[in-house]
Amino acid sequence: MCYLFPAFFRTSLCLLICIFPFYSCSKLIQVPPPENQISAADVFSTDRNATSAIIGIYTEIMDNSRSLLNGGMSLYGGLSSDELRRTTTFDNEDAFTRNALSSQNPLCSSLYTTSYPWIYDCNTILEKVPSSTGISTAVKESLQGEARFIRALIFFYLVNLYGDIPLVTTTDYNANSQLPRAPSSLIYQQIIADLKEAQSLLPEDYITTSAFPNARIRPNKYAATALLARVYLYQRDWVHAAQEASTVINNNVYQLETDLNKVFLSESREAIWELQPVHDNIGTAEGSFFVPSDTVNPRPAYTLANPLLGSFEAGDLRLRYWTGSSRTDSSQYTYPFKYKLPTDTPLNRECNIVLRLAEQYLIRSEATAQQGNIAAAAADLDRLRHRAGLSQTLSANQADLLDAVRHERQIEFFAEWGHRWLDLKRTRQIDSILAADKLGWTSQAALYPIPFTELLHNDKLIQNPGY
Repeated sequence: MCYLFPAFFRTSLCLLICIFPFYSCSKLIQVPPPENQISAADVFSTDRNATSAIIGIYTEIMDNSRSLLNGGMSLYGGLSSDELRRTTTFDNEDAFTRNALSSQNPLCSSLYTTSYPWIYDCNTILEKVPSSTGISTAVKESLQGEARFIRALIFFYLVNLYGDIPLVTTTDYNANSQLPRAPSSLIYQQIIADLKEAQSLLPEDYITTSAFPNARIRPNKYAATALLARVYLYQRDWVHAAQEASTVINNNVYQLETDLNKVFLSESREAIWELQPVHDNIGTAEGSFFVPSDTVNPRPAYTLANPLLGSFEAGDLRLRYWTGSSRTDSSQYTYPFKYKLPTDTPLNRECNIVLRLAEQYLIRSEATAQQGNIAAAAADLDRLRHRAGLSQTLSANQADLLDAVRHERQIEFFAEWGHRWLDLKRTRQIDSILAADKLGWTSQAALYPIPFTELLHNDKLIQNPGY
């Protein structure tokens, strides 16, 4: 399996050290100059060097604007569902819209193949850090917690996009290269175990510096808790989903931003975990994808699809503040405008918000509705509706309220982390909704194809049906 090549040894047995926060005045996580390299043997010898390893993972994630954890889910999930459409033809992306992917589509394959090296990096940290005599206990715990959190997040998206996948939890390249696909149930067991362990290891406070006193770049205990709440929701474990979401909601560190223009700023009080852009001239992936940069011909590359636009209620402030519009060639385009800066100017004003408080309210709303507590579920739902300038929900029974929550998720999370694509699958609505929206829809398209190169290198892998 080519994607399992040891990531720490990709550059002549060297690891780039990211400039640690107190060495940088512009970014908390920053791409280092080439001369800052140390041998892999020294990576886990000190707190500083070991910390550079985990920061290096964040840097690699943010170095590619179409990767699984940096724009890929928002873009390709939006095209696959009923959210986004291209305004010009591009075959490799149009395949997502047509749900006609192949195992050789380079964009789809990249989501898969770039993710496993990050998992390998996490596994290396989990194997090397505990035995190090040069790393302090506090740093050991933090690094292991972060590695487990990142690994869980990657596995979560991979299992939801591709179904059964290889469960890689060691750095044994020979063994990993011939792993078969593990059942999704085992992947979820590993995700839950990782997140529970991360909860016990990660600090409650964020790791910050004087230059970045409000940074939420390094995940804390509540980031692991927020992701665990989502995982329990996907597993239909309503009790635990509500419990974990409540833990986050009841922490007064997090607050819903009343101003919708502040939700996706780096200092957002709603952010639970965010990733910072690492290139001075590039902002968030979503900003670079969706916001037109050409003022002469301001046609966006992507426009919001009609099913989404038709789902906004009259007076919904999210349509006003989270979408933009432009006219060119006598055509009107409406595009995602949650992130408003196509480049990182002004510096660090926008970060890639991975987890935010609004999701926790909707997780708890859905989970409590599933348990029959309609009043509590409606109260959580209304927190988001009121912020959007809407009246309280009129849904008074379980079925109607669950429909209202699904609708609220569609509007709140459009063009954001593939929520819509994954929600359609987990709520088992994907066939009925996309069959009505897309010509030639088949249920097998709900899973992406395993890349052809991976099947070529590992004869134990089996392709998803239909590819």
